[in-house]
Amino acid sequence: MTRDESKKLLMVIQAAYPNFKPENKSVTVDTWWIMLSDYTYGQVESAIKAFIRTDTKGYAPSIGQIIEKLQLLFGDTEINEMAAWGMVLKAIRNSSYHAEEEFAKLPPVIQRTIGDPNQLREWALTNDPDGKALNVIQSHFSRAYRQEAMRAKELSKMDPKLLQLVQGAAELLTYQPKKEIPEKTSMEEWQPLSEQAQEKIKRVKEKLGGGQGGG
Repeated sequence: MTRDESKKLLMVIQAAYPNFKPENKSVTVDTWWIMLSDYTYGQVESAIKAFIRTDTKGYAPSIGQIIEKLQLLFGDTEINEMAAWGMVLKAIRNSSYHAEEEFAKLPPVIQRTIGDPNQLREWALTNDPDGKALNVIQSHFSRAYRQEAMRAKELSKMDPKLLQLVQGAAELLTYQPKKEIPEKTSMEEWQPLSEQAQEKIKRVKEKLGGGQGGG
């Protein structure tokens, strides 16, 4: 969405809410443009129309309220709690020997709730003749899933650029499948150091040698 399009949409809001009179219109336009620039004009227009049509309080919308409407209209469909547990239960039944594969099939929000495939495997191997243990697992999962789903909903409202940084940092803390490192039979199979790297190592050695000689 462009700045001029933001101005047009603010004019629509002002027409619907005559009391909406920002002190500095230029700053207001810039603010709405910056905060909503990652959405298209059509999306924001639809969100504003949806807000106006359902509003019963008579107050102009804030940027946050419009983003909530955008998420409602165009955001990913949220998996309800029971449906999420159904997916987990199906995964548990096949996780005694195939936890990695079952974990990979689950949606990211459920993966983050569980943690890693080892948890699925542990649940699958639980001795539970009367079903009580499974009820406890469901209770713990449901509570954790509600928190994770709420977190995901809040993150979806963030600036995509900032969200990318947050997710990048989170990936460092989340489960990553182990990658096998091929064994090397001889040093010659490893890629040799570049001349630049060798020169740096040489300079470091010279400095270290000089420091020892000076002592």
